[in-house]
This record gives sequence, structure tokens and C-alpha cells, in this order.
Amino acid sequence: MPSKKKGGPDTLASLRSVVPGIFDAAQRSATGHRKHAVALHTLQSQCHDVDVEGLTGEDAFNKEFIRNLNKVLGIKKREPSADKVVKLVATFVQVSHELDMQALAKAKAKLADADDDVFSAEEPEVDTVSSRFVELLIKYLLQGFQAKEKLTRMRCCQIVAMSVTSLGEIDESLYFELIKKLSERIRDKEASIRVHAAIALSKLQSGEDGDDGEVTEALLGLLQNDPSAEVRRAVLLNIEKRQSTLPFVLERARDVDPTNRKCLFLKVMPSIDYHLLSIEDRERLLSAGVNDRDVSVKRACVRMVGESWLTFAEQNLLELTSSLDVVDSPVASKVMQALFTAYPEIPENLQFDSELWENLTPEMSFIIRSILEYFVERKDADQTDKHLPEVMKLAQLLESFGSKLETEENDELRPDFEFIIHQLLLIAKMSDFPDELGRRQMLTLMRKMILVPEIPENNVEAITDIIRKLSINEQDFIRIMVEVVSDVREMVPTADSADEQDAAMEAMLVSVKSLIIIKCILQRCFDALTEGSSIYGLLTECIVPAVQSSELVLQDYGIECLALCCLLEKNLAIANLALFVQAATEAKGELRAKGLSALLDLAFMYGISDLAPSVGSSSDFVELLYGELASGDEKTQAVVGEGIARLLYAHRIPEPAKVLEEMLVLYYHPSTSGNYALRQCLTYFFPAFSYMSHENQAVMQQVTVSAICRLGGVLKQQAAGDAQSGATQGQAAQQLVAWADPRILEAISAMNSGNHSSSSVRTTVRMGGYTQLGIDSLKRVFRASPATRKVLVQTLNKLSLDEGSPQTQLQQLFVLARALAQQELITDMITRNALARFETSLLKLLDIESVDDVNLESWIEEPEMASVFEFVSSLGDEGDYDEQDSGAAEQSNGAAEHSSDEETRSDLDSPASPAEGLHLSITSAMPVPIALKSRSPLKRAREERIEELTREIDELLDSDSDDEDEEDNDDNGYMSAEE
Repeated sequence: MPSKKKGGPDTLASLRSVVPGIFDAAQRSATGHRKHAVALHTLQSQCHDVDVEGLTGEDAFNKEFIRNLNKVLGIKKREPSADKVVKLVATFVQVSHELDMQALAKAKAKLADADDDVFSAEEPEVDTVSSRFVELLIKYLLQGFQAKEKLTRMRCCQIVAMSVTSLGEIDESLYFELIKKLSERIRDKEASIRVHAAIALSKLQSGEDGDDGEVTEALLGLLQNDPSAEVRRAVLLNIEKRQSTLPFVLERARDVDPTNRKCLFLKVMPSIDYHLLSIEDRERLLSAGVNDRDVSVKRACVRMVGESWLTFAEQNLLELTSSLDVVDSPVASKVMQALFTAYPEIPENLQFDSELWENLTPEMSFIIRSILEYFVERKDADQTDKHLPEVMKLAQLLESFGSKLETEENDELRPDFEFIIHQLLLIAKMSDFPDELGRRQMLTLMRKMILVPEIPENNVEAITDIIRKLSINEQDFIRIMVEVVSDVREMVPTADSADEQDAAMEAMLVSVKSLIIIKCILQRCFDALTEGSSIYGLLTECIVPAVQSSELVLQDYGIECLALCCLLEKNLAIANLALFVQAATEAKGELRAKGLSALLDLAFMYGISDLAPSVGSSSDFVELLYGELASGDEKTQAVVGEGIARLLYAHRIPEPAKVLEEMLVLYYHPSTSGNYALRQCLTYFFPAFSYMSHENQAVMQQVTVSAICRLGGVLKQQAAGDAQSGATQGQAAQQLVAWADPRILEAISAMNSGNHSSSSVRTTVRMGGYTQLGIDSLKRVFRASPATRKVLVQTLNKLSLDEGSPQTQLQQLFVLARALAQQELITDMITRNALARFETSLLKLLDIESVDDVNLESWIEEPEMASVFEFVSSLGDEGDYDEQDSGAAEQSNGAAEHSSDEETRSDLDSPASPAEGLHLSITSAMPVPIALKSRSPLKRAREERIEELTREIDELLDSDSDDEDEEDNDDNGYMSAEE
């Protein structure tokens, strides 16, 4: 061991000042931490072997160090001074380990020089004052892992996480104890503690014997299931990347937190060679990245490809493309376009010579097509003309590769040639065909290629697009394509050329190909369909027989082509609507889906009102769609849900309120929690529909309250069962109220148009519907279940009413809120406080200082207030309502004890009518807690009001002796005509 500087009693005496001084200096700046750590190590060495009154110098140093460390263990997270002290401790541990390693190396060298027999030399002593200090520190911090204070647990885990890589060799029992304690802390309820525990645990992975050790399994569990994005990110960055953990790391490309997804592409994947990933893993990773809705994540993915993957490919774009399997890749084209957009120097610097065109491979043809698409989208005519070959050259290439495909006998190579031909067809679509001779040769070649028996459907579509571009107009295009269909139909073999079964199969294949071409024609036609047109002949000769065929594949194409024909002619759509209904309700599989799509497309084109007479009425048509929504097939639900959303958005449904309410309930229903296509569609649709126009938002306001009440029972079933956790009724209510808020619509409209002068229109008209939503909510509270009642009351404060709300509606809200407070239907304090806050906000908007200043006599004389006062007066005899009554009418039907309208009007004329007829007492909005008896709250409140009214009427009778008619009190007290 090296010689140490010996200290004396003075050194121990100075510990109380030197160590705190070093800790204090470390808090001011982080730049000198290593210097402070060296100073601590020197002081620790000086204290070694010094004894004062039974206390060794080593123990004295350790005690003083721990005393100073304790002062930062309870300091909150992200406190700069505390973080610097933690960094000082970690640096001290690191410096101690480094110096020990240096001393150990010198000791080994000295022993080797002293003894020629290296194998017989004794190993130098590993136990040092620094190693003993580190063990003491770790044991002390492990005690803090069980502390009650979360800040102490967090700081202890933080110090261990920063120091664990510098521990050196520690006792085996301490090592396993450390893993055990950290494994407990990764389940701590505080996310900040789990973060540091996960970081510390990940640094202990190297000590495991296998790839699937206990530490790795614990970290993978955190990576997949921890609710905190910060914890998942800590594991993502620190877990060892190996074959057993890579699949779980790649899953973070679909993490719900965009920062984690971006972190995967920017910090994790660049260091991993993409050759280690399978083609399927590459496809999934790139698909998640380039299709991400967050722009920053998409840029991070493109940066990973452009900087990291291209580097691993030695800057060879062709090699990188080969690793994507472009022949079958659904995402390669999008990745390439994003790459060219981010790095435009790549396509600009590429050159294609004639030899390359003659020896095209699937990867090279894909690169050329992608580069040309990039220049076309940028409208860069110079670069497009530079790289695009002449029309004659393209025709020759297509003919050459077509010949190679026909003569190729290896079935494994045929898809490659088909892919190259498809890329050349897409390149031909980008040409303007300026050469007349080239146009004619290309047209002739296209008509020849489309007759090839085994031509893929995507090539048929590309050829149809090229013929449409070569045609003079739509009529010329239809003429050419009808001739092509006739040529295809003439390819049906005769009975003499083959046996009967093979001939029937060949005939069916020809019919299928004819229908595919007809579908491509109809998709590119826009003129109205007439009886004398060429397409009408195709309808009678090809489409109708296919629909009537017993072959399922012919029915599928026939229904699809018939629907396209109906989009061109309204009368044809009405005549065949029953056929589409039959396909949608009775068929199965693909035929059913196409029938539903046809119904929805026709409804979008012509409107339900014009099509409904063919199936009954508009409600029958909508009920038909509802029945398909109730289907257990998720794909069918998604198709119908998207179709109904389009119909609502285009105002094609006669009564949109009912349909919108059903869609809202479906959106939050537990049964659709796993139907991500439907949920994603509706997530986009509802705000787009509500904020498109004030008319749409008025429909949303109309159904909001009813939808909230219906969701109460639906989401209650979800909570009781094992369904996936989703939105609660309160969360759904807040979202619905936000969609109904006209101020958000005005803000979006102003932002899009730059016009901020529409506020006056909003304040006078459009806030009325929003305020009416609050009135509907309060009326429904009296009839709702306790859970829904609580949600509706708490939603009132989310309305954020302002001065733009109509004054009369604010008065109606106050009357209803007062009646609700005095009914004592609300028993929990939180909801009562919410109602009290709402009443206070109403008083401010009404410019009334206190409740005592409310003048009900003047309000009751206003005609607009009559309906509210009648509603309140009718509450006494209605009793309790359950959730099933949430859709009932607003006005009460329990008027058995009510007087006639004449009696009501006579009472309204009397001065005491506001107090007597409506039972509104102007008192504090916060009711005093009352011990509940066996009677219901409604009955008890009613009896208390009757006693109060009796006292008030007696006082009126005593003060006015000129009153002519006085009614006697019965045993139950006085009741007004409105009770």
C-alpha cells in the first residue's frame, strides 16, 4: 500500500469546519466537484489511524460526512444546491474508486518486481479505507430506502443511482441486499423514486449470469407497465440492449408519451446497427415513426434513418433500401419521401445512366420512382425532366421487362419483375407525353399489357391512369376502355379447347378481370350515366350478371361496380337500394362490407331523405345503420361509425340530434374500448363537427345533457365489470361541455380567418344555447340518480358563463339552483360546495351583491320566467326519479294535487306569491348538515317548507285586516295553488 500522510488530533478537530466548508463550496458551483472530492479523499487519508478518546479518525470522518449528508436528504426534488451536493457525493465515491484502483495497480507491479515468480506472489490487500467508507455509505442509504418521508427515499435512491457504477468490489451479501431494496423501490408509489431506483437497478444488470435474470425481468416489467412516462424513459435509456430486450425496447415506438417515442429514435436506436433487427422489426419501427401524429417524433425517425442507418449502410442508399424489402413493404415509399424531404441533397446528387436503366433491380427501380415523385411533388420541372426518360425509352423498357416476365420460369423471381414493371408504370404516369409518336406507342403498349392474363390488379389501375392521361377527354377514355373490356371478354375459351370444368374456371377469371377493369373505369368517370352511354352497356352485360351470379367473388366485384354506377345516376341508386340493404344485412364477409359501404356512399351522395322511401322512412334507414353498429364485428362497427360520422358532418341525416347522441354513447361505451379504428375516427370527428359551425354546435348542446345521463348507467356497468378502464362519467361530461362551448368555436374561427369582430354576435345569440345547456342540466338533476346528479352539478362550474349570456337565462339558472339547494337532494359536501360556487357566480353575473337582494316579485312577472317557476312549483309531488327517467320530459306529469291555471294566475298576482307559490327562501346557498331520518329528503324538505309558509301567511293575515277571504288551516298546513 502507498504511504499515507499521517494526521494528528488537530486534523480530527478540524473536521467540523473543513467538511462543511467543502460541502458549502460544492453548492456554489458544479465545476470544481472533482477538486472537492480529491480534498475529501485527502482528508479521509489523513484521518486514518488517528485515535482520539476511543474514536478512530476513520470513524470520525465517516460520522462527520454522514452528518453533513443528512442535511440534503430531505430537500425537495430539483433543488440546485441539493443536487450539487448529491453530485459531490457521487464524485467522491468515483474518485475514491479510481485512486484505489491506481494504488492496487502499483501494489501489484511492486510485488511483481520483488518476486520473479509472479504466480506465487500474494495478491495485494483490497480492503482500504475508501472501500470501507463506500460500504458504510451504501448500508446507510439502504436504511433511507424505508423512510416514511418520500423526499428522503428519493434522495437516497438518487445517490445510489449516481454512485453504483463506482462501487468497485463490494461484499456479496451487500450486493444482493442492494438489489432487493432497489427491487422494492421500483414499486414505490412516487414516480421520482421509481426513476432513480430503475436507473440504479439497470446498472447492476452486468452482474447477472444470464440474459433473463431477475433484474432484467423487473426492468422489462417497468418498461411495459409503469404508468409514469418518466420511469419508462429511465428504463429505456439505461437497460442493456441485447437480443432478449430489443423487442421490448422497440415496443416504445408506440408509447403513449411522445417524448419517449422521440427518445427511442434519437438516443436509443442510433447506437444499434439496424442489421441486428429483423425485416419485420424494421418495418414496424419505421411505420410507427413516419406515421406518428407528433411532428417531432416523425422528424426524429427520419433523422435516425438519415444519420444512423445510412452510416451503418456506408452511405449507400441502395444497400439501405435493400434492407427494407421494398417489394412487399407498405411503408418504404413514405420513409423514402420523408428522407428526401429532410435531406434534399440525396436525390439532387444521384445520377441514372442508360446502363442502370437496362439492368434495373427492384430496389433501384423503387429509388428512381421515389426520386421522381419527390421532384414532381415539389414541382421541380428541371430535375424531373433531367431524370425522367423519354416516352419511347419508357415504352421500350416496359416491353423488355414484360418479355422477361413472360419467359421467367422461376416463380420466386416473377414478383421482382412484376414490381419493376409496376414502378415503370408509375414513372410513366408522371410523364406529360409531349411526343405524339411516343403517345401512340405508349397507348398501344398499354392496351397490349392490360390483356395479359395474370396481370396484377395494381398494374391494371396504373395502366388505366396512363390511358386516362393519354385520352383526349372522358368520352374518349370510356370508348378506349370499353374496347379493352370487349377484347378481354373475347378471351373466354370455347368448350372444345378444354374440358368443361377448366373452361368454367377460365370464364370466371375472365369475368373477374373484366369487372376489375370496369371498376377502374367507373372510379375515373364523373359524367352522368345515361341509357345510351357505353357504360350503361357494361352495366347490363357485365355488372348485373355478376351480381346475380352464384360465385361469391363475382358478387363482390359486381356489388362494388353497381355501387359506382349508382353514384353516377340517382334513379339507378334508388332502384337498387333494396339490393344493397339485402347485401348489408344478409350477406357475410367481404360482400357485407361492400354492401354497407355502398349504402353509406349513396347516402352521402344523395342524402338519406331521398333514398329512404325505398326502404320505408328516414328513421328506418338510420335504424338499419344502428343495427350494424350493434354488430360484434369490430371492422363492421368501424366502417358504419365512420360512414355515419361523414353523414353527420355533411348534414345528410334529417334528425341529427338523435344520431349524434347515439354516437356519443357509442364512443364512451366499454364495448368499443378495443375497437381502435372506431375510437380514433370518432376522436377526430366530434371536435371537427362541433367546431365547424354554430349550427353543428347547437346540435351538440342539445344532446349533451341527455348523453351524460345515459352514460351514467353505461359507465357504471364498466366499473362493475372487468372491462378496460376508460373515461369516467365526469370526464366524459367535461369533454362534452368543451365541445359545446361557443367561445372555443369563436376562437378557432378567429384564428383561421384573422377576424376578431364576431364577439357581439356570440354574446347576443350563441351564448344562449350554451346557457340553456346549464338550464337543462339543473332540470335533469331533480330526476337523475345520485351519481349522475353529482356529475351534473359539478359540470355547472365548467360552463364558465360570462356577460354574454342572456339575462333571463341567468335568472332561470339561479331559480333552479335555489330550488335544488332547498330540496336537499345533494348530500355530499363537495357537490354542495360546487352548487354554492355556481350560485355565487350567477349573482356576480346578475350584478346582485347578495342573495337577500334578489327580487323574485319582479322576475315572476316576466313571461320568459313562467316555465321555470312552473317547473319548480311542480317538484313537490314528483318524488324521486331513477336513472331510467333521465330521458323524460322536462315538465312534471305528477300534477294530481295541483290547482287549475286560473288559480295559479290568481296566486301569481298576490304579493306573497314568490314565497308562497315557489317555496324559495333567500338564504345561504350552503345547507347546514342535518342528521337524516327514515323519511326521504324530499318529504322532509316539503314538510319544512309547509311549516315556514304557514308562519309567513299568519303574519300576513295579522298585518292586513282588509283581506276578504281567509282559508282555514288543515292539519297539514297551508299549500299554494302551485304545489
